[in-house]
Amino acid sequence: MTYVLHNRLGSGGFAVEAVLELGQLDYRMALIESTPSTPLPESFRTVNSWGQVPVLDLPKGGKLTESAAILIYLAQKHKSVRDGAHLAIGDQAAFLRWTVFLGTNVYEGTLRRSYPARYHTSQDRAFDENVAEAALNRNHAAFQVLETVLAQDGFLTGERLSSADVFLAMFYAWHRRKPDLPECTRVTSTVARHPVVAPIWRRNFSHRLDEDWTQA
Repeated sequence: MTYVLHNRLGSGGFAVEAVLELGQLDYRMALIESTPSTPLPESFRTVNSWGQVPVLDLPKGGKLTESAAILIYLAQKHKSVRDGAHLAIGDQAAFLRWTVFLGTNVYEGTLRRSYPARYHTSQDRAFDENVAEAALNRNHAAFQVLETVLAQDGFLTGERLSSADVFLAMFYAWHRRKPDLPECTRVTSTVARHPVVAPIWRRNFSHRLDEDWTQA
């Protein structure tokens, strides 16, 4: 029962790869030779017509796109992901809420920062900077919401690490450490330094982040 994860290093499929490893699930990688923040090869549309990664091929046929949907599917499908040694879903409602919140609000803001020209029709490139700045501010507001949850509960779904926290860590590392978000910083450090996740984190992010989150 083997999954196939289509991704490029440094992209959103990191969270899926980390959860597959944490859940000790059988999978193989189909890496794309492409750099984040640049268009994917046009040929990739035969894998995903929307032209985005990650894509997860399912063992019995079919495929899943959208990181949040993949994480939810894996959590529901596999007991080892739901309550294994490394991951726990905790509060199911909170897991669904915050996974979708991250996938809808924070991921979209990240895309607006990376590809601002997609989100306006002006020929004036100054609009790129305006779109990117607004997206950065919107993402920060989202992390402030999550900061309150983490301060109260420890992690997004309770007292133990869940795949929602792995998702959060990826986005927050892209957002970069902020002094008013100490709980987001704590969770990101916890995820990045996890012995299962750390090698995956380094492989994906050592070439593109200005901070090594895997170091104490």
